[in-house]
Amino acid sequence: MHGTVIVGEQIAGRATSVRRSLISMVSSLQVNTLDLAELLYEARENGYTSTWGFSSLAEYAEKELGLKQRKAEYLTHIIKVCRAVGLKREQFQSAGISKLREITRLDPEGSYWNPDTHTNECLDEHIVSLILDHDKMNVQQVKDEVARLLGQTGKDRRVIRSYSTDITTWQEVISKALETARRILGSKGRDDEGNAKDYSEGECYEVICASFLADPNNAPDPEEMSSVSEEPQAPPTLPMESI
Repeated sequence: MHGTVIVGEQIAGRATSVRRSLISMVSSLQVNTLDLAELLYEARENGYTSTWGFSSLAEYAEKELGLKQRKAEYLTHIIKVCRAVGLKREQFQSAGISKLREITRLDPEGSYWNPDTHTNECLDEHIVSLILDHDKMNVQQVKDEVARLLGQTGKDRRVIRSYSTDITTWQEVISKALETARRILGSKGRDDEGNAKDYSEGECYEVICASFLADPNNAPDPEEMSSVSEEPQAPPTLPMESI
C-alpha cells in the first residue's frame, strides 16, 4: 500500500509538471514545437487531461492552451508514429514539422501494394526512409510520395478547394447540412482516447453532393437538353496574328 501511494504521488507530480510546462511553452515566443508535441503526447498516453478536468486532449489544448484541435492532434500523432517505427528524437527532429506531418499520415502498421513488383511493402520502412532522407526532398516531393504510398494518385489524386460565405449562411444552412451528413454517415470509429471521430467536411460534402445529383427533381429536362443540342453552333473564332 505504501508503495502504491508513492507511485500515485509521483504520477500526480509528473502530471502537474507537464501541465505547467505546456502552459509555459505556449506563452513563449521561443517554444520548440516538438517539445510541445512530446508533452502533449505524454499527457494523452497517461491520461493526464482527465485528472485536469478535461474530457480529452483536444478539449484541454483548446481551452487551456489556445491550440486548435487539429494542431494538437497532428502534433501528438507525429510523436506516436515516430516512436512506433523506433525513431528517436535526434533522428526525426531535423525533418521539420511540415514534412513530419505529411510522412506520419502513413500508418506504421499498414502496407503498400507495389504494382511494379507485385509485392506488399511495409509502410513503417517507408516512414523511416522518408524521415531519415528528408533532406533529399522538398515538402511537395514528400507530399507526392506519401500520396503515392496511400494510393491517392490518378483518379484518386486529392484536390483542395476553399470558399467563403456569410456567417448566417454558414450557421443556418451549411453547418446544419454538414451535421446532417455526419448523422447519416454514422460511426467512423474512435480515436486513441476512445472519443468518437467525426467525418471530415470533405467527406460530408461528398455525401451532400451525391444526394443532390441522385435526386430526380434535379435532373435536366430531356426536351430542354435536346433543344439545346440542336441549336446551330457558331464556328470558332480564331485569333488573328498581329503584324
